[in-house]
Amino acid sequence: MLAFMAAVRVWNRRGPARAQPFTGPLAAAALVGLSGLTPAEAGLTLAAGWGYAVSAALLVAAGYGVALAIPAARRALAEPYFPHPVRSALVGVPLSTVIFEEVAFRGVLFTLVEQAHGLTWAVAVTSVLFGLWHLPDTREVAFTTLAGVVLSFLRHLSGGLLAPIVLHWTANGLGILTSAWVRRSGQPDIGEGDET
Repeated sequence: MLAFMAAVRVWNRRGPARAQPFTGPLAAAALVGLSGLTPAEAGLTLAAGWGYAVSAALLVAAGYGVALAIPAARRALAEPYFPHPVRSALVGVPLSTVIFEEVAFRGVLFTLVEQAHGLTWAVAVTSVLFGLWHLPDTREVAFTTLAGVVLSFLRHLSGGLLAPIVLHWTANGLGILTSAWVRRSGQPDIGEGDET
């Protein structure tokens, strides 16, 4: 399974961009099949986690709201450039990134490691691997490892992948939309009048 995940990662980096929205869901389904887990065992159920999912989305939105009120955070949000922010946030992020990563790390790997070694090992192993998944950008590894811990506990507490998917999607997707809004508004600094 790790070899399959590595192959998906290489394809995501090297393959044609137009294929990525199809790759994520198809690769996620294939990974569940390879694992021998049922979809429910891998966390693919809509019956659990709605309260956690809504709470996670609201928390992320509030966080971006606070960031917009802080000049240094606004400048940081304005730095990335996304040529098609709406398409990236609503299509690219969920289909190309979030679905596969959540099914792989918080669905399949988390379940298999938890069944074999318990919750602590499941959180630790999947979080470290999730951090390493973001190499070669070493700046992201520590942050994504910590994010992996949060997403893993959310998976455990909510009983499924809905809440981690929503948190992951809103953190990335809303970040793209917020960045685009700050750039378009031309006001990276509240009260300072600077323009990008």
